[in-house]
Amino acid sequence: MNAPGSTANQSPRVTMRTVAIRAGVSVQAVSLALRNHPSIAPETRRRIQKLATDAGYVPDPSLVKLMHHLRATRGQKLAANVCALTTRAPASREAFCDLLLEGVIAAAGLAGFAVQVIHVDGDGISRPTLQRMLRTRGVEGLVLLPMATVGGLDDLLDWREFSVVSATLSVTSPRFDCVAANHFANVFNLCSRLREAGYRRPGLVVHRRHDERCGFNITAAHGWHGIYGDLGLVRAHLCERLESAALRRWLAAESPDVLLAEHDDLAQELGGMRPIIGTRPIVSCSARPQADGRFPFPGNHDKPRRIGAVAVEMLTRMIAVGKRGVPEDPHMTVINGEWVGGAMSKKR
Repeated sequence: MNAPGSTANQSPRVTMRTVAIRAGVSVQAVSLALRNHPSIAPETRRRIQKLATDAGYVPDPSLVKLMHHLRATRGQKLAANVCALTTRAPASREAFCDLLLEGVIAAAGLAGFAVQVIHVDGDGISRPTLQRMLRTRGVEGLVLLPMATVGGLDDLLDWREFSVVSATLSVTSPRFDCVAANHFANVFNLCSRLREAGYRRPGLVVHRRHDERCGFNITAAHGWHGIYGDLGLVRAHLCERLESAALRRWLAAESPDVLLAEHDDLAQELGGMRPIIGTRPIVSCSARPQADGRFPFPGNHDKPRRIGAVAVEMLTRMIAVGKRGVPEDPHMTVINGEWVGGAMSKKR
């Protein structure tokens, strides 16, 4: 009779070695196949995965944790096995995108990954060449950075070979797990703070393409306060570019008492039009720090470095468990911003 707690009648744990013996391959081949690694032929991957499922193989949580630790202790010795993709030109400079990439690189380094940025259109790389290049370099994970235009990337790659996280709303298809700024909550809270400071007619100035890139959440949050809140209904000034005549007409028609700019670049442009806008204060919906850490405009800081870091944290988990391709049910992670620039109070 077996003693209490005896394991004599329990089936031995199914390990990768067990699966390897049944499949007639190496343990390393099983490990790669279970992570959907492209170095293993698709038909072989499917055969090994089926054998593992039929045998009742379950990944050992402690082993997954160990692999995370090993990656973290390797530092920068690894080759570029995570790529950040964008269709923006290599020379294109935008503070939000630059800060987001800083967050990606920093988080990847902590996880033991090096990062290579590929400008899909600007580097002159054909799409078949891109697929082969990523495969040859052993790239397992991709972070999608903000793109030059809003649109789909369905035909860019065979996405089944990669773990993918999007750090932008500008990629409309395929739909991947995504990390982005909480644009609606950020602008909503911005308007609430201005109301508490005594302003009653906040006027939003935003480029149409930027509002589209943000999922129309900027105008949605601003409009809510005008329709359902206790602020005056001020029609937003949507424009392709900021023009003096159009701005004058809008100011005369809407009479805003404070201006909300989509980000610092537009805030700077408005600041150079003081003869037109008068003494109205300017607040940035996406305030960016300067080299010394100070913010040139008060407003909402949407934490682009944190967005990039969270995207990489999600990606490393996907790589560890072999989650690849376009998810059946993608989910969104939003990062809340914070007010910067000190207190505001409307002058009486």
